[in-house]
Amino acid sequence: MTIITKLWKKIPAAIMIVPMFLSAIINSIFPDIVQIGGITTAIFSKSAAVPLTGAVLFFVGTQLKWTEAPKAMLRGGVLLAAKFMAGFIPGFIIIKMFGVQGVLGVSVLALFNCLLTSNGAIYLALTGENGDELDLGAYSVLCLKDSPLLTILAIGASGAAAVSPKAILATILPMLVGLVLGSLFEGVRKYFKPGLHVCIPLIAIAIGASLDLKKLFTAGLGGIVLGIVVVAIGGLILICADKFILRRPGYAGAALATVSGSAVAYPAIVATAVPSMQPFVASASIQTAAAVIVTAILGPILTSWAVKKWGGGDKKEIENGQPA
Repeated sequence: MTIITKLWKKIPAAIMIVPMFLSAIINSIFPDIVQIGGITTAIFSKSAAVPLTGAVLFFVGTQLKWTEAPKAMLRGGVLLAAKFMAGFIPGFIIIKMFGVQGVLGVSVLALFNCLLTSNGAIYLALTGENGDELDLGAYSVLCLKDSPLLTILAIGASGAAAVSPKAILATILPMLVGLVLGSLFEGVRKYFKPGLHVCIPLIAIAIGASLDLKKLFTAGLGGIVLGIVVVAIGGLILICADKFILRRPGYAGAALATVSGSAVAYPAIVATAVPSMQPFVASASIQTAAAVIVTAILGPILTSWAVKKWGGGDKKEIENGQPA
């Protein structure tokens, strides 16, 4: 066993962390290196995360069966409710104690924005590596967190949210197509099964290309603290829901203790529905950017810890047609 192999085995979620970190470092030093166009930009830039995630959802769909789909949606619904409570409870306490301006320079808008979103690509990559197909299928419901919807609901806004039925359908359609094909043709299930694991390091590279490590320092202490809160408090509530409600090992809940990269743009969207949040938009955006980086590092570590402590998903049971 080589030294590199030994080091690789000691790094939590190495298949995710190492490519992401290397990509983030390269992107911070040479921000235009993957923008030369052609295939290089298509596969290694941050824009690759979207089509790669779509491919993962298709692969996930091929591994599900009609009889398993309701169980995947139930699992996703419980985790989505836990995600909402993980953001709403701390935010509600902060509002009562300090008001909407928050504490330590972190506004309630920033707190809700980070605690109520999570990085879908990281969740799919981590559960794809450690979980089973139902964890991945649960994303059909969890995709609702990848929008300002929960933040708007949490801060008490009534009216419009930036999520439409068409947008939801556009997110889950690749999985639905895979579900149909995989259920009808056993050969499709076998053919596409290895695809998920092949995509994991590529997704990590795409996520890393969207991260600028310099923002971790420019955002200040508030953004770093916010990222730690997302992993610590949010992770605790999500793991408890996964273990005690779903009776699962807890890794899927831990994999949701991150902040979505697209959430950097959400404060401005939320402010259009809740004008009183407008003064906090600028600070919330930059703090969210810092939290994205912090949670992209700590989230996979928390998930790896949960897997080591309580175990991962039982893929063999799913393959035999019996839900874990």
